[in-house]
Amino acid sequence: MFELLAPAGDLVRMKYALAYGADAVYAGQPAFSLRARENGFKNLDDLAEGIEYTHRLGKKFYLTSNVIPRNVKVEAFQNALLQAIDLKPDALIVADPGFVGWLRKVRPEVEVHLSVQANTTNYLAAQFWQGLGVRRIILSRELRLSEIVEIKDRCPDLELEVFVHGAVCMSMSGRCMLSNWVTRRDANQGACDNSCRMPYRLYANPEPQCENYQEHVGEFSLQRTDRPELPPIALDEDTWGTYFMSSRDICALDVIPELMKAGLDSFKIEGRTKSVYYLSQVVRSYRMAIDACKQQLESGLPLEIPEESRKAISFVDGRGFMPGFMRGPLPQNYESTHEDAPGGCVAAQVLGYDDATNSCRVNVKNPFGMDDSLELMTPSGQFPCEISSMKNFKGEDVDRLHPGTEGIVFLDGKICKMPENDIFCFFIKRNT
Repeated sequence: MFELLAPAGDLVRMKYALAYGADAVYAGQPAFSLRARENGFKNLDDLAEGIEYTHRLGKKFYLTSNVIPRNVKVEAFQNALLQAIDLKPDALIVADPGFVGWLRKVRPEVEVHLSVQANTTNYLAAQFWQGLGVRRIILSRELRLSEIVEIKDRCPDLELEVFVHGAVCMSMSGRCMLSNWVTRRDANQGACDNSCRMPYRLYANPEPQCENYQEHVGEFSLQRTDRPELPPIALDEDTWGTYFMSSRDICALDVIPELMKAGLDSFKIEGRTKSVYYLSQVVRSYRMAIDACKQQLESGLPLEIPEESRKAISFVDGRGFMPGFMRGPLPQNYESTHEDAPGGCVAAQVLGYDDATNSCRVNVKNPFGMDDSLELMTPSGQFPCEISSMKNFKGEDVDRLHPGTEGIVFLDGKICKMPENDIFCFFIKRNT
């Protein structure tokens, strides 16, 4: 119960997610998941390595096999599933009802989780899938908190999983044809190019096709011609462009206490293509929140999210955060298209540590110098640190390091030292 489930876009991201506190990870099946185009698990060898590493830590590995296949893909998908099952993932995440039924017949011992692509939005549907042998249902993102709680009350023996952090689709949890329309890449076959989240620029032209496009100047909006009484839909444009269908990201951190009281089983983070830093910081935030609430629940205390969890979230960029449908019926909020992390940013990713010199070899992500306020972020915690000196990639003493390069950072041994066994670390630059 209270599983924290994190995305594994590839083996490296998987290891960071597990290091920062994920109880389980989910990874895409090669060629047959909805992140097939960007999946870092390219073959069965990658899957085998990921599953073995996860199991060695006593954690779980779920295989996402959730394309909605056409006839031409059915036989190939079946063969690929049977090969993947032999690697012993802890469960398969499946969306297509035909494949759910087929799996229950040919490999009934395999645990099946129903993908969010199946858009389960009520308790009757949940009971139907449970009757077919589905062990867990990943509920649709479009549900309110009260609806989630009711499904759990009516299906107490069915495991329920909810998305608590990450991107939101403008359609019913991914059943979208926009990418197909814009770039002829089918989202339901794993080729989505995220057309809904990309910036666009509006042009004013006398005819549809012309050579000299003129950029539109000023504010603009859309008005329903058949319903003039409705308010216009404003299209806000900033330096990044115009966003119409891209909502803010879900951040259900403050809803965690209520979800835990309701007995939800798994809390899922979206983002198989996010950076290792983003993934580490977000997993760390929800790990602290779930652990704190679990301890409070067992002690009979009011459930409260620790401030350290909110601090961790404040160090990641995004499109702005909102609680999704959980707190209301309209998650799409277009007032913010991009928000820099208010707390600060990642300065560098630690690539190696030399205990003899108390120094770290780093990959610089954002510029930082000796006079910046820095913190060392590790799976054990985030705490202030002091740097005694730095060298650039040429081995020269410098006062500042620049992104896109490597360098050596020497820690002040009297003030800070790399915690033992913590190798998945970052330097964080706080905003001042």
